Amino acid sequence: MIALPTTTVQTTAFDSSSRWTERILPILLFLCFFIATALGLYALSFLRAMLVAERGDELAMNAATVAETVDRVLFERYGDIQLFANDGVIRDGSSEERTARLQHYHQLYWYYSWLGITDAGGTVIAATDMRPASGPPPLNRAAFDAVRRSGTIYLEPVVPSAMPPQQKAVGFMAPIYGPRGEFRGVVASRVPIDNLRSIFEQEGRLRYGKDPYDWLLLTRDGAIISEKQTSAESPKGSAILDIPSRSRAASDRNQSGFVEEIHHRLGHSVVTGYASTRGYRDFPGFDWIVLFRQTHDQVYAPVDRLLWTVGGIGLLVILPLTGFGILVSWKLGRERSELLKTRQDLEKSVAELGRSNADLQQFAYVASHDLQEPLRMVSSYTQLLAKRYRGQLDADADEFIAYAVDGATRMQKLIQDLLAYSRVSTGSQPFEPTPMGAVLSYAMDNLLSAIKESQAVITHDRLPTVRGDAKQLAQLFQNLLSNAIKFHGDQPPRIHISAQRREDEWLFSVRDEGIGIDPQFAGRIFVIFQRLHTRAEYPGTGIGLAICKKIVERHGGRMWVESETGKGATFWFSIPDPPQQPSVTRSEGATTGVA
Repeated sequence: MIALPTTTVQTTAFDSSSRWTERILPILLFLCFFIATALGLYALSFLRAMLVAERGDELAMNAATVAETVDRVLFERYGDIQLFANDGVIRDGSSEERTARLQHYHQLYWYYSWLGITDAGGTVIAATDMRPASGPPPLNRAAFDAVRRSGTIYLEPVVPSAMPPQQKAVGFMAPIYGPRGEFRGVVASRVPIDNLRSIFEQEGRLRYGKDPYDWLLLTRDGAIISEKQTSAESPKGSAILDIPSRSRAASDRNQSGFVEEIHHRLGHSVVTGYASTRGYRDFPGFDWIVLFRQTHDQVYAPVDRLLWTVGGIGLLVILPLTGFGILVSWKLGRERSELLKTRQDLEKSVAELGRSNADLQQFAYVASHDLQEPLRMVSSYTQLLAKRYRGQLDADADEFIAYAVDGATRMQKLIQDLLAYSRVSTGSQPFEPTPMGAVLSYAMDNLLSAIKESQAVITHDRLPTVRGDAKQLAQLFQNLLSNAIKFHGDQPPRIHISAQRREDEWLFSVRDEGIGIDPQFAGRIFVIFQRLHTRAEYPGTGIGLAICKKIVERHGGRMWVESETGKGATFWFSIPDPPQQPSVTRSEGATTGVA
């Protein structure tokens, strides 16, 4: 009798709890769906912002690279006009001799569309083309008067070319003086803007893939000088672009960056990297603005593809679960079994994920260790075959076995070098004050045999103490010294290491007098497994300089090379060192040599 009320009370409480659960569960499910959607949108926005920042930095870097290259090319033309003005034939020769000399320079330097010489009164007396059939006169009279008055080189801004069709060009004009300093006239040149387009196409390529991009070359005021994409809707004449990227570049010519804006012609939103030409050495430059752009659709493409994939999968999973949850809210009796099944599925997924992680770790171990073991066995047995059966089989068999031995040996070296490359990140140590003089001595001790064998002479200035990973910095010096010893010329290697303070960093150089490097390959040599010589000429896998650059970049620095074929090479690298930290050198200068 007493048990019944108790049961009724318990049942009533359970029914009340069930009704409350039935009402609240759909709300909770929709709330979870809303939160998941909001988080997904936030993640999408965050990923898009990251992509914009990454691609914007790349576009800005491309713009800065192109601007610097344009400055260097025009600096060479700036030097050319001085060379022309001091040419004895151009100064004292006859009209025929001067014309022949100008034609020679015109053929030698393909950048020019026109070269000419005037007398002291400004009349053109010799030229590659005395007068075009149509268009403006080849000589700018105002520029001539300015050169005659100042006696200095005059830079003509963008003007129509002297040669038809009247393409845009820049001009250089320099005075010609006689032996007694008397003014004899000027020598002038024209460089078409179209001859600079190859710089934009080659230096402006994107690192990842072949995504389409757009570029513009503007004056400081925003007038279009040249652009990649042209159409009937392109601005004509002296149209001025008033866009944020131009304004930012014009406000500070020493800074590059990127901005999001609207395309001036198509109306699309774009990410624009900008930079300014700043001149080079004594060449003041033309103060132009370089822009590189991509539409947001192109920038967002990787995330959008991921969104469609994940979103589709998400809908396939979330919608059935939502319907199932609502159904479960109507039938509380089935809730426990379904929740149990869901928990079991989740545990199964977690277990599978754990196995996947274990498999991934095992794969990493195989790649770093176990893969070498069977390779060592293959190498050992192929070498044993080579020793035991050399000369007992036919010549082809000996050759095939030799190929197998060489291939196994090279594979071992490649794996070891690849592991060394990966350990720059995985096996690194915390940065500590590191005396670079001691680091260099340690690296030289490791190369003592090679130094003695090559009779190398290694000298160095006083080297500072920096914050870094001593082991990796020793590997950096060891790789650079090893390269300098390996690629020496006919004479014993002579290597010098120096360091100098530059604002908030130390700049180190390793200079040798070896065979040198063609400047066109200066960037390629830092790419992993890239070689400029065959293995028969110089052994190695081509990873040493890639490791060097990775070590320098891990320390927050930069690395590059300056070299010419047959004239040695100088490898430069920087190690950041904020001014507030002590920067007194702590290792003495020394000279080390093995005769």
